[in-house]
Amino acid sequence: MSNSRAPLVVVAIFLIIEVHRCYSSQCPSENKFDPHCIDPSLVATYDEIVDLPKHPEKLLIDVRRPEELTGTGTIPTSINIPLNVVEQELKLDASQFEEKYGRPKPSQDSPIIFSCRSGSRAGSAANIADKLGFKNVKSYVGSWLDYAKRNNLKLEPTDN
Repeated sequence: MSNSRAPLVVVAIFLIIEVHRCYSSQCPSENKFDPHCIDPSLVATYDEIVDLPKHPEKLLIDVRRPEELTGTGTIPTSINIPLNVVEQELKLDASQFEEKYGRPKPSQDSPIIFSCRSGSRAGSAANIADKLGFKNVKSYVGSWLDYAKRNNLKLEPTDN
């Protein structure tokens, strides 16, 4: 191999190692739902989100604070469970969950999608659900900012 190609080979090997590391269990954040290194199979797409009204078996949980929702709006079919209480709410018994949220509590195999403003908190919530044993969890990495932009909605709350 000529010396002029050596730097390219080194760069290619480095990129392969970095991509592998990023999509492996060695993600630096210890959270496989971290938006910076999430496996594409764990990402909910915009098309999946807009198709949710046709799939009542799927639960979309928006983990923003209630005041954020008031300022911007919500994605249709979503329920609001702020990130700071996701773990305790997912531990509620089925009747308490349904009474509080108007939706059946997801089973361990039910599809759950988490969203927030920009994807970071959604990834944290998805990680919590995964650690609680929920097996069909996804994160909407684009979250509200993606959905609102595609639908010409308010991206951020306005100050009055």
